[in-house]
Amino acid sequence: MTMTHLTMRDFRNKMGSFFNRVDAGEHVFIRRKNQLYTIVPVSEGEEAITPELSTKIEKARRELREGKTISLISHEDVDRYFESM
Repeated sequence: MTMTHLTMRDFRNKMGSFFNRVDAGEHVFIRRKNQLYTIVPVSEGEEAITPELSTKIEKARRELREGKTISLISHEDVDRYFESM
């Protein structure tokens, strides 16, 4: 699976090509300040957020408020996390 990381500036400048890459099955991640986003295609007539997904999102937000999360900022953080498993 191919993944691409880019800045908001890169995304704005070449938006069409990144949507084409998502359509081709590539995962595209966009960094804005300290937050990472991704593009997810939604089929016509498909609800973007189902009740089940909404429940999972609320649970994740609650865990974040309660400090029950792990922050992985750098590639090294990710490597250390997976090596510890």
